[in-house]
Amino acid sequence: MDWCRVELSPELQGYIQFRDMDVAAVELGYDGDFDCLIDGYVRCEKEDYWKEIMIKDDLMKLERVEIKATFMDCEPQDIIRYVLTCAGIEDYVLAGDFYGKRDRLVIDKRNGLQAVAEVNSSWGISSPFFFQNKVFYWGAKQGQNETYVLEEGETILSLNKFGSLWEAETIAIPWIHHSQQVEIRHRKFCGMVKL
Repeated sequence: MDWCRVELSPELQGYIQFRDMDVAAVELGYDGDFDCLIDGYVRCEKEDYWKEIMIKDDLMKLERVEIKATFMDCEPQDIIRYVLTCAGIEDYVLAGDFYGKRDRLVIDKRNGLQAVAEVNSSWGISSPFFFQNKVFYWGAKQGQNETYVLEEGETILSLNKFGSLWEAETIAIPWIHHSQQVEIRHRKFCGMVKL
């Protein structure tokens, strides 16, 4: 789930009013060229800090819906569509691959995110799922016209390895989105990676 925490300056604390599930967006850019960094909803829960706004993308809808159903003679896409419908999500792109049918699959009191993960696990699929521009993608991605280059000393502030995973801290680059390919040029790692 993509998320963003907006810290309110002292001048704005108490001035800006927001409620749970209010529509929110953060745009970022330079010289009048802006791109949406995140488009989603405000999350307000008891433990949330009053000096900040937590914004999550539409996966929050999946996180908040409970799925309890038995699926018969189905493909994974059938279940994904059902979960999305339960969460009120209408715009989606699903992989067109045939993964075979299951005679029966029970999803018992799982949130929508867990249900999608259970579908992937049950079929042995490693399909990523995410939102981009308010569209849900499962095993599919939006086309990419450019490959951005992230370079040490220019756009990469730090690059560290944790186990088998790499974490790059970069300057804000609003044009790079989930599941896109980027080229990394750094003394610790060089090559193409998928975000």
